[in-house]
Amino acid sequence: MKKTLIGPIVTAIIMVLIAAVFVYFYVQLNRLDKKMMAMQTTIIEDSNKTAAVVNFLNTNLNAQNNQN
Repeated sequence: MKKTLIGPIVTAIIMVLIAAVFVYFYVQLNRLDKKMMAMQTTIIEDSNKTAAVVNFLNTNLNAQNNQN
């Protein structure tokens, strides 16, 4: 009887496809992680700017109230 190689070939193809799916998800997660880090940095910078403006306004309002 002749041995067929269909079983091992199909198994190898399935293993390669599973590995490709894992690599795809790994790349996508890294891309999302970089976007999230950039967004967090932007949020922190914007929050600091907003806090600086609010502090400036509060300081001026307090100075005006102390003059009266």
